[in-house]
Amino acid sequence: MTRIEDTEISMLAQAAAEFAAGELAVHKKEADRFPFGPYFSDVLKKAFNLDFFHITLPDSMGGIGMNTEALCMVLDMLSRQDASLGAIILTHCFAQELLIHADAVNLLENRVKHAKTPENHLIAFPLFNNPSEIRHLARVEEQEGRFSLSGSIEYLVLGGIADVAIVPAAPKGKEAYSYYLVDLNQSSVSISEPVLSLGLRCCPAVDVEFHAAGAVSIGTPGDGDRLFQKTAAKLNAAAAAISSGIMKGSFDEALAYAQDREQGGRKLAAWSEMRKMLADMAVHIKIANMAVSEACRDMDQNRKNWEQNALAAAIHIQEAAVQVTTDGVQALGGVGYMQDFGQEKRFRDAKHIQACFGLTPMKRLKLLENIAGKER
Repeated sequence: MTRIEDTEISMLAQAAAEFAAGELAVHKKEADRFPFGPYFSDVLKKAFNLDFFHITLPDSMGGIGMNTEALCMVLDMLSRQDASLGAIILTHCFAQELLIHADAVNLLENRVKHAKTPENHLIAFPLFNNPSEIRHLARVEEQEGRFSLSGSIEYLVLGGIADVAIVPAAPKGKEAYSYYLVDLNQSSVSISEPVLSLGLRCCPAVDVEFHAAGAVSIGTPGDGDRLFQKTAAKLNAAAAAISSGIMKGSFDEALAYAQDREQGGRKLAAWSEMRKMLADMAVHIKIANMAVSEACRDMDQNRKNWEQNALAAAIHIQEAAVQVTTDGVQALGGVGYMQDFGQEKRFRDAKHIQACFGLTPMKRLKLLENIAGKER
């Protein structure tokens, strides 16, 4: 990486840090009360104007054209204050990358070309489901080269605000699925109210019903699983970066509280039990930093087994985030369970992001199969 690229990434990370402190930190409690309330709509517009949704988009399409490391740094910075915006960006990036892997760049260019608002630009996607594990699929029918979707898709992330979505579907009686781009503003599409979620409540999701809704085929028929796996492999590090940011936010809150409050005539930070807890949190965070950085470097340099390394990093960091946020709640004692400090929200967010790209146990088994298969 050149010095110019390093400088650009640093400037982008600084912009994300300032945005998180100025826009996300002061309204964390308010934003968590209702899925995608009016306040967060304004935040989304500001993030769009700062090009946080254009980081990995190629220059030729009006994007910044940066690599996954730049995306990870922004997601990390934002998620220290509120991981919901990080999950929104990740959802949109997944949809973008899937279109690129499917050689459907023309569809992506068309979206970008006419996008004037976040709603025009964003693409909804069921980020927390791997269709090969849990078959939440629509049913597709083809007639004279035209495709129509029927049935439902549960927990479509951004489905309530984006104009279009990419959804998995398969013909009746067929196992192999494909992806389709569908306009959500059609009268043949029914969208539910936002689904109340465990965490990431300002990353809204809805349930969608299709009634012979027109759709555009993406990629080769039956190629859905390959596209999903290829896209997930590239963005595993980005998902890990969100968890890393959540950990850092939890540690910062715990450390500040311990240094400010007293018990038994001493600062909490002076007690050995508290120091050990904070030290354990710090160790997890340092390891997460190294794992994300190495995963990005492996991928950018196309090193051998980079997909396995990125998946392992994501699994480990997401599990570590659950432990760190648990300690973060405990560090604050009784108030750690209250909404005032945000620690309980970070715990919920850490658990929620674990389901990104599918079930954690299945991702573990996938990693084992890849490693064992290559060793044979």
